[in-house]
Amino acid sequence: MTDRNFVTVNPCVMCQPMGSVLAFKGVENSMVLMHGSQGCSTYMRLHLAHHFREPVDIASSSLSERGAVYGGSENLKKGLHNVIDRYHPSVIGVATTCMAETIGDDVPNIIKEFKEEAGIGDSDILIIPVSTPSFNESHVSGYIKAVDAIVRHITPQGAEKTPNGKVNIIPTENLSPADIREIKQITSDISGPYILLPDISDTFDAPMRGDLPKIAHGGTSITDIADMKNSNASIGMGLINHNPAVEYLSEIHGVPGLHVPLPIGLENTDTFFETLSRISECQIPEKYLNERGRLLDTMVDVHKYLYGVRLAVYGDPDKVAGLVSLLLESGMHPVLVVSGSRSQGFREDIKARLKDAGSDWDTTILDGVDFDTFNDAVRDTGPDILIGDSNGKYISKAESIPLVRVGLPIHDRVGAQRLLMVGYRGAMELIDRITNTILEAQEDNKKAVQIYSAL
Repeated sequence: MTDRNFVTVNPCVMCQPMGSVLAFKGVENSMVLMHGSQGCSTYMRLHLAHHFREPVDIASSSLSERGAVYGGSENLKKGLHNVIDRYHPSVIGVATTCMAETIGDDVPNIIKEFKEEAGIGDSDILIIPVSTPSFNESHVSGYIKAVDAIVRHITPQGAEKTPNGKVNIIPTENLSPADIREIKQITSDISGPYILLPDISDTFDAPMRGDLPKIAHGGTSITDIADMKNSNASIGMGLINHNPAVEYLSEIHGVPGLHVPLPIGLENTDTFFETLSRISECQIPEKYLNERGRLLDTMVDVHKYLYGVRLAVYGDPDKVAGLVSLLLESGMHPVLVVSGSRSQGFREDIKARLKDAGSDWDTTILDGVDFDTFNDAVRDTGPDILIGDSNGKYISKAESIPLVRVGLPIHDRVGAQRLLMVGYRGAMELIDRITNTILEAQEDNKKAVQIYSAL
């Protein structure tokens, strides 16, 4: 067997343009125009609508065989006209797909021509191109590229600075609206004013108010994004996949940047709280010290059920790293750790966490693999439980291993937009779900999950 797969069977990732949609949907009054075939936007609309249970409009330049031969300039310009006329957005994110990239369309130049022909300036509407070929990398890199493009476009070099006393928060992909709301609340309670980009807390979990706007309310405003250059500091969430927007704000606008792990589990959440407290020079409020104490109490309560349970965890790199940290703190033994994206530093990060925990069991670590390879590894390692998104349900059924659904996509259950995994409260909820899944499996005799003490 070679080190490289020459075919992908059931990818463990989504395509790059999907990541750009996640980012642009966190900007106020924005629309995404996918420069490619209609099938690309349809796939993303369905995928995200099934996960978030919300209508998700994504425009398409509707490229066909003619565009593939003669170029997609005409289609893209018509598409931009239609989006502006029908949605009246403040921002249009133009993400390329594999077809647009393959035919070599110069999207920034086409947008420039369109704006000149239509007499549109940046004060009228922002049109931000992002190169996201579907045949390369994954939704993780697509999200990072889109956030970086948004920040660079709205906070250009040379812009005048006026200190605002705020802190910038730039989260990774794969957080739920509930996670974003929790991060906003924590930041507000400790640091006071903040700017979080992108903010999907309302756009992907909109309250029903009797109207149905064409573009969901919420998201980070253009004014706030432009103000990010004036903040005291930026906190980028994710140690494995750094968002270059943090470095851009530091190098171009002198905003100090820090990277912290996703606040999943006790130690990672402590790091997030301590970082906020240090930047703002404010104490951590009593209510969060109480939440931390309740999390410790939860871990003590369930230790006899979780200690020594062998598990497989899979998904996006930073989410998996955070989950591994929480699972080790709970006494569980990760025997298979898998990321669908190939990320520099992923294996080293997981190995370091296992070493710190003093693991005395074998752990298989894979990155950049598909579900076919993951299935083979599950058979080889024999975990008691799987933790990851809904795409693992086929392996769960085939191997009779219970699955705890975490991450994106979760399209075969409801409530994914309300699942909380960050902060002390998120850790408690996740531990409860894992423990109850194990207890249910014991009762149903589906899998002989090891339990430390007799029940």
